[in-house]
Amino acid sequence: MPPMSVSAMILVHAVLGVGAFVAGLLALASTGKLRRHRKVGRVFMVAMGTAVVLAIPAIVARQNLFLTGIGLLVLYHGGVAWRLARLKPPRRMPGRLDRVVHPAAGLGFLAYGAYGVLLLVSGRSMGWVPIVFAGISLVSVMRFHRFSRQGSYERHEWVGMHVGGVAAAFIAAFTAFCVATVPRLMPGIIPNMVLWLGPTAVFTPMFIVLGRRFEEKLAAGADGSRGRASA
Repeated sequence: MPPMSVSAMILVHAVLGVGAFVAGLLALASTGKLRRHRKVGRVFMVAMGTAVVLAIPAIVARQNLFLTGIGLLVLYHGGVAWRLARLKPPRRMPGRLDRVVHPAAGLGFLAYGAYGVLLLVSGRSMGWVPIVFAGISLVSVMRFHRFSRQGSYERHEWVGMHVGGVAAAFIAAFTAFCVATVPRLMPGIIPNMVLWLGPTAVFTPMFIVLGRRFEEKLAAGADGSRGRASA
């Protein structure tokens, strides 16, 4: 592919990445307004997924396995979150494809973690980055796979899983943005390890609290509806 084409894709990728980041923030701010949350959430998913696809030529050209793993993390977690929002178990139950995709993604994350081990063995401390992201992703794979195989579901049980998927995709996309942008704006000021792992350390507790509150809000609304119906 000509260098100009790759450069154009990177430019569009960057614009979409910023758009996905803004849409993600708006989606978080509108969790209490479900219709707006769904619309902005779709924009977030489309922009983020397209940005990852457009980044593939640059990743291949530069043989950047770090960003390859980040791309897999974004697509997997974002895809699972989108799928759960579509199904809303028990309204619609997960199918065979839902149960197959998780082990397949798990193999990819195992390979990513193995790459990190090889880096550590060769004396490169940045090997901890793939190991950390692969470990987090494998935990997600086990949780999503176990959830997809449940025989029954509480009405809003899927919400926590949905928020977890969106959170992981958002954090990974923001990490990629930081790694690609901050060294150009502030060269040598922030260590690479902080750029790669800092967003995960900062945002993960916030998303855990947000997911629990959102799930509690939906459950309280459902209980109120049942109470009015029985009155």
